[in-house]
Amino acid sequence: MSSQSAQGYLQWVDRFATQLRQPEEALYLLLDPFAGCTPEHPLSIASLTETLGSDAVVRVDSRGLVQDPQYWPALVQLAKPGAAPTALAALSATCAAREATATWHYVCGWLVSEQPADLIARHISQQCHVLHQPPPHGITAWFEPVRLVLLRATMRNAAQVLGPIRSWLHPDGCGSCSVFERQPPAGELVVPDAARATQHVVPQIIQLLGAWRRLNAVQQTGAPWQFTGPSGLPENAPVHAMNLLLKAFRQGLRDRADIQCMCLHMLMVHPLLLQHPTIQHDVAQAAAGIQRLASRFACYDDRAWSHIVAALPQARSYS
Repeated sequence: MSSQSAQGYLQWVDRFATQLRQPEEALYLLLDPFAGCTPEHPLSIASLTETLGSDAVVRVDSRGLVQDPQYWPALVQLAKPGAAPTALAALSATCAAREATATWHYVCGWLVSEQPADLIARHISQQCHVLHQPPPHGITAWFEPVRLVLLRATMRNAAQVLGPIRSWLHPDGCGSCSVFERQPPAGELVVPDAARATQHVVPQIIQLLGAWRRLNAVQQTGAPWQFTGPSGLPENAPVHAMNLLLKAFRQGLRDRADIQCMCLHMLMVHPLLLQHPTIQHDVAQAAAGIQRLASRFACYDDRAWSHIVAALPQARSYS
């Protein structure tokens, strides 16, 4: 973790806690123990309970996701209304910065609300059921940072899910943070099928983001954009990954390895590869189960890829 990255998170959290928070609002921190945290860490649930008292730590009922209550998310009050945030707020920002390249996030975000923690915790739990994935799959851990980013991208009325939470500052999966503001209800909350389907494939999207990050660390992307950042990914990377995965799926690919292979080549070679007749033929062969895509692509040397890329139009975006 660079000092610049940590400073960025500290600035985000400080501004959120001191400038964007209203005097009548409490500041909360949402933690997900499922991501792991050593018991001796000052931000562990045990440490926070000892430091702040048991009344300051409320669990979010997640029995549909994990049965053991010790792994349920915890909503922690870092500052009461009108009170300045303690050093724990800065510590949580540093922890979130360290997780910029992590697969799972312990720090899920900072929340401000006039409402008590138990009411907010119940609402977060209820929304896990409201935002359930397509049957027969289960409820959705929508509070996880990458899931929240994708929920916002696939639901026009996503801000209605916040309920008693006026504003939510969350990691964006790209090494920075984003503010999610509540909107007043505009009729009944409608969850599009596309939003549920996206939540179902989030594990594949997270896997793709990890592979993209690792490849960027060891080789220069062939795509026509350069980017720098603490996470090794460009802005809106989770949304780009989602869009590319959907493109691969629409081409008939169903095998996870084939989908990951296609998406990574679109990221590292050219975003418009699926427009090339040779690639289209390879994808059709893989979709029919004749040959895995990785085996086919392994037959192409650098010269062959250069010819393929030269035949494609210039791309304006990853997706």
